[in-house]
Amino acid sequence: MQELFTNAPAHWPKVCIEGLIHSNAPEVKAANRLMFATTVETVFRKSGIQVLEADVLRLTREGVLEIPLRVRAEDGEYDLFFYPIADEKAAAHYVAVHELAQKWGRIRPVFYSTDDLLAIYPETLEPVTRRDRLYIQAALSAPKGQYAMWWAQEPGEQFHYSSTYDLFDRIYREINGLEMRAFALILLELGMIQEEYEFTASTFTDSVVEIPVEGPEGVPIILSFSQHRGVRFHFHMDRTSAEYRDLFLNLFLMRVKLWRKEADLEQVKRLDSPSYIWWRELGKRLRLSTSSSEHAISAVGSVKR
Repeated sequence: MQELFTNAPAHWPKVCIEGLIHSNAPEVKAANRLMFATTVETVFRKSGIQVLEADVLRLTREGVLEIPLRVRAEDGEYDLFFYPIADEKAAAHYVAVHELAQKWGRIRPVFYSTDDLLAIYPETLEPVTRRDRLYIQAALSAPKGQYAMWWAQEPGEQFHYSSTYDLFDRIYREINGLEMRAFALILLELGMIQEEYEFTASTFTDSVVEIPVEGPEGVPIILSFSQHRGVRFHFHMDRTSAEYRDLFLNLFLMRVKLWRKEADLEQVKRLDSPSYIWWRELGKRLRLSTSSSEHAISAVGSVKR
């Protein structure tokens, strides 16, 4: 039985574990993580600390972060990271996670390991977030409610001056003329097609395709596509915070930038597409409406289920 080192609050119960296998093989790492999760759940149950969920995906400004275990204590939620092998690689990962938390918030990391990771100085930090996927899953149906690209959460908020508008604007500019291929990229991740060429203008007969999906952290989203308005994400208004909305759109923006770089599309000359022209005209109308009307628009891109 080995007591694990940690930087958890001093009053938390000690976590002791036995049977750890010192190997980085994927199947061994999975077994060690499961052993850690079940041990923590047993130990914490007696102390009033609640284990919320295991193997969690959290959105951050720099991409998606995988968290082994999330717990709730009296003073809020914490994110637990487990390192069976206390080496420089483990220290580099945790320091990077800690710096991410300090910079952007949303996570409160705590480590558990077989030695004190804070006593190990890593020369370089390894990347801890992923931006090569959206981590979305197709859903059988969209939960009932109102969905929108954006909605005001405070009186007087205006879409045109919001961070959400800026993100959509950057997305529309990035995929201008490549909308069909960008949507195919999402369909590939969802497993709905196997090759990009399978999705073409003749693939769908309806003017608008709408697909209910579940985003990271279980948030309901409706993905829509049309040649007139391009790729759009409509978020469940009651189950999505403004912070999450912007983080997801930022993830898509990073994903598209990476895709264009890998596909060598950065220098491709493109004519303005119908959807980009629609977006640009929408921006003009929004500017006019905010300057000529006392009534601000409360939601944009609404979809009801």
